[in-house]
Amino acid sequence: MSSTTLSTYPVGHETLASALLNGLAAARRADSARHVRATAAPKPNCHDAVDTWVSLHPGTLAVRGWLCLGVADGTARFYAHSLVRDTDGALVDPTFSPTDYPLPFVPHPRHVGGFFGLLCMPQAPHELIAFGVPDQDPA
Repeated sequence: MSSTTLSTYPVGHETLASALLNGLAAARRADSARHVRATAAPKPNCHDAVDTWVSLHPGTLAVRGWLCLGVADGTARFYAHSLVRDTDGALVDPTFSPTDYPLPFVPHPRHVGGFFGLLCMPQAPHELIAFGVPDQDPA
């Protein structure tokens, strides 16, 4: 990272933002999650959809983390999101349909605390915007 100072909105989540940015290059290289929601079905809450999927598919695991909507002009946008790790290790997304555009997913970094503990606190960063982001290698 450069000497640019990283700041966030909501404020106070610089450690989380830094960890997400560090994981973003690997997320961009990874296979996209397989979108499995029927196109005509209403879009559910992602965390509830994952919990339902895991309860109906033994051996699968919930993976909590962050979708990156993009990095541009020194700003990165992340949204809290949940996926499923299938029994073959592949990521599955029961929230999006196959026609939805795939976005990079960064698993929640454990060293910043629990995912839902963070999302249940006042001024929770369901959407996290990082400012002062150095230029990213698109690879």
